[in-house]
This record gives sequence, structure tokens and C-alpha cells, in this order.
Amino acid sequence: MTCIESLDEEAQACRAELERTRVAGEVITDSFFHWLRGERGPFNVIVGNPPFIRYQFVPNDDRGLAEWLLAARGHDLHGVSNYWIPFVLLSLDLLRPGGVFSLVLPSELLATVSGGQVRAELIRRFDSLRVDLYPRSTFPTILQDVLILSGVRDETTANARTVTFAEHAQGSQREWQHKVVASSDSWTRYLLTANEWEAFQAARRLPEFQQLRQVATLSVAIVTGANDYFTVDDRTLTKYRLMEWARPLLARTADSPGIIFTGRDLAAAREGGKKCWLLDFSAGRPEPASCQPAASYLQKGERASLHKRYKCRIRSPWYRVPHVQQGAIMMAKRSHQHHRLILNEAGVFTTDTIYRGDMASAYQYRERDLVAAFHNSVTMLSAEVEGRTYGGGVLELVPSEIGRLTVPMIDTRNSIWKVDGISRHTGGQRDPDDRVIEATDALLCERIPGFRELQQIVRDARIRLRDRRFFG
Repeated sequence: MTCIESLDEEAQACRAELERTRVAGEVITDSFFHWLRGERGPFNVIVGNPPFIRYQFVPNDDRGLAEWLLAARGHDLHGVSNYWIPFVLLSLDLLRPGGVFSLVLPSELLATVSGGQVRAELIRRFDSLRVDLYPRSTFPTILQDVLILSGVRDETTANARTVTFAEHAQGSQREWQHKVVASSDSWTRYLLTANEWEAFQAARRLPEFQQLRQVATLSVAIVTGANDYFTVDDRTLTKYRLMEWARPLLARTADSPGIIFTGRDLAAAREGGKKCWLLDFSAGRPEPASCQPAASYLQKGERASLHKRYKCRIRSPWYRVPHVQQGAIMMAKRSHQHHRLILNEAGVFTTDTIYRGDMASAYQYRERDLVAAFHNSVTMLSAEVEGRTYGGGVLELVPSEIGRLTVPMIDTRNSIWKVDGISRHTGGQRDPDDRVIEATDALLCERIPGFRELQQIVRDARIRLRDRRFFG
């Protein structure tokens, strides 16, 4: 056994364990990448728990060496975001045909863009692949959701392989398999059992459902470069007399209790001291530098060195935020229970923490139908499948993933008011019983033939994936 450990204390512990178990081997106290510069391998077995460190925090020497080693072995460096990725790619190169590996890896392997090259490489070169999923409490000292990945090095390459997934819940275990193609696509969909996946696909094929990109476009909203500065409350607005430059703002979707954000909701947020104004110093407005005390507010920003921040310093002047536009619909970038689509009845603006959107020309003026039917089990499951999670229960969607969401487009006959009322009555996003989703599912059961037969399976699958985010 050859053990590589960069920390002397851990290397000593490893030597003691080898001696205690009478396993022959050596422990090398060095960086894995420094050790790998020599001719190494091949090995019969690779076992490890590589470090989970964001790539920008890796020492320059190790980072440069890892990149050199990857390039020398023909690996694509594009999109590398975490230290475990070069560890996995380079260590698996050391495995001889027929050799086996088992690695403790972050759950982000399944979904993130940067993990795509690892997913593709696994399918091309390894057989008997297995992903074991455990409750978060199984590894209490690891500050990230993890899984165990194992497989056998094949003598030939392949374009697709069968992968076994196993979930080890408290007191029970179940396994299922999927045929997985060698690509960088997310593996989150394979966390669904074969029966769940079949029901989900059947629901998506119903003629009333289509991809969101065909119905509407949601994109990154206003990028200020300093949200804390460019978004203000009533008190700051009054103190610096900034009303001439103020635009109404929804800073957080938590300030919208319903799925319709109204002028009354905006007034309530203002009364609660929330930041409800966006400062728009566009060229067509008065020059703030020549108006006191607005000029004092600009000076306050410069004292905080905001004008030196990247997004600000590339603008002239630094405080003129570009592309100040609003959308008819809004959605937060990240969610906890589930993502919500909100109708912008109040005409507010949003920063880059909330996406803004408008309907496609073929569906112009049908925002209410889309928002009313959006919060259903099929759409919510598609969000779990398309999105990514980094631990802590948060689900994130980027615009390309939002475009792939499966949404229904039906005549909801003003059902938006009923769903909005339920959202307000139950606490909106904070409702653990998902009563908005239940009400929307009931609506779709009435209006979409074939939905009722699939709804329960899809609902349970969505809850299972959501609970995996929450509890591991």
C-alpha cells in the first residue's frame, strides 16, 4: 500500500494504522501532485477522500503543478472549480485495467458544470460504476454533502454504461440502475428510480407541458456591483434626498407573501424598513454629483472604495448602473423549499439575486396563466433535476437551467387569485406542507387529461429529492 498525505500529523497516524493492522506499505508525506511528477503506478486499488477546496484557494505551486499534470495527460482544464477534480482525474489514471477504486466525493459531482468532465470520463473508462448515497449524519466531520463512488477500470472505452445507485436511508436501503451516456450532463435525474423517471417523462410528454424557454425568458437582472449601496430603504432615501433617482425594488422574494407582488406588498415592505428602492443614476436623470446631499452619498461610496470594485470601475461614471430594466415575472436565483414564479404587478425592479422575465411573443399577456400553473409537482421536480445544490438545502438555478424547466400552459381562468390567496395564508415559501403545490396540482388534475394518474408518483419523487437536499 502506498499512502500519500501532505500533513505530517496525519501521515504519522497513517503509519501507526498500517503497523497496527500489519498491512505492508509506505506513507509518503508530500503533496499528491508533487509525488505524481515521477513514474507512478499502475495500482490495483485506488482509495481516497480528496480535499474539497475551491480552486482559487489552492496554493499557486500546487495549482500550477496540477494543471500541468492534467494537460500532460490529456485532460480538459475547462471549468475546474474544486481541488477534488484534478485529484480524481489524475488518481484514476494510475489504475490498471481490472483495478478498482472507491472515493468519498462531494455530492456536487452529480450536478455541477465543473464535475461534467469527471462524469464523462467515468462512463468512458470504468465499468461496474456505483454511487452510494448516505444520510448527512454518516460523515459528521465533513462540512459538505458527500457520496461514495466506486468502479472498475475497463480495458476498453464505451459511450454508455449501466450505473447502480443505492440510497442508504435510516434502517433501509434501496438500489436502482440507469443507462448513462458519456457526457457532461447532470446526473441528478438518475437519483430518480426507474419508475419515477418513467412517470416524470410521461408527464413531460403531455401536450399541455413544454419547456419554459418556449413560453418565456428569464435572465439575470440588474448588476449593480454593490447591492448594499445601490439599494436603499426609505430612511436613507430621505436622508440623502435621493427620490429623483429611486426606482421601486423587490430586493428579496421573501418580501412577497403571495405569487403576485402588489403595490400594497411594496408598501408593507417599506413600512417594515426593507430596502425597497434601487438607485438609478442613468444619463437621462439629474446629475447626482451636482446635487447636495446626493453628492454626499456618492462620496460615501467612494470612501468605501466602491468605485474600485470591478463592476463599478469599468463604468464611467462608476455609479451609473447599466441596463436598468424590469420584467413582468420574477424568480429568485436560489430557493429552499422550492422556486417560486412571481407576477410583477407592482412594476418593481430587481437586482441580480432575482431573475427578471417576460413572455415569448406567442404567449404575450399570458403571465397570469404561467404564474398560476407554475407551482406544480412536475415543474418543481424538473427544478430539482435541472438545478444544482452545494449543501445546506439550497437549490440554485441559472438561466439556462430555468429555460429547461417543464411548465404547463393552460387557461387557468383566473385561478391565480386562489393560488395567491393560499400562498399568503400559508406563509408562501415558508410553508412546509407545500399547500400551494397541492392546490396547483389539483388545478392541473382538473384541466390536463392524464395528469392525475402521474401526479402522485411525480409528487413523491420531488419530495424525495428535496428532502435529500435538506437532510442528505
